[in-house]
Amino acid sequence: MTEPTAVVEITHTARKRLGPLGPAAGAVVGAWRAELERKQQPGRRVRVLDQGAEDWATRVEARADCPALSVMYVRLPHPAPPTCAIVSVVPDDTGDEDDKA
Repeated sequence: MTEPTAVVEITHTARKRLGPLGPAAGAVVGAWRAELERKQQPGRRVRVLDQGAEDWATRVEARADCPALSVMYVRLPHPAPPTCAIVSVVPDDTGDEDDKA
């Protein structure tokens, strides 16, 4: 098993938003959280905040019983180990509807 490179938690607000998306979405975000613990900053940096904190965004592809998701997280690089908080999870609506018509 790979050692974690970051400590990652899902905020209460993000968990509340996951509820209506169903258990499959919760499982997908849980798996993505574990991936975030092992990888260095997946996604794209949106902005740098005070004292080195960073906002990051990523898209999790659609899977069975789960729409594509847009996930936002905040990364605090210091003190070590880096800490991340998944702060928002919402359905990603970047054109998938065109394929379903």
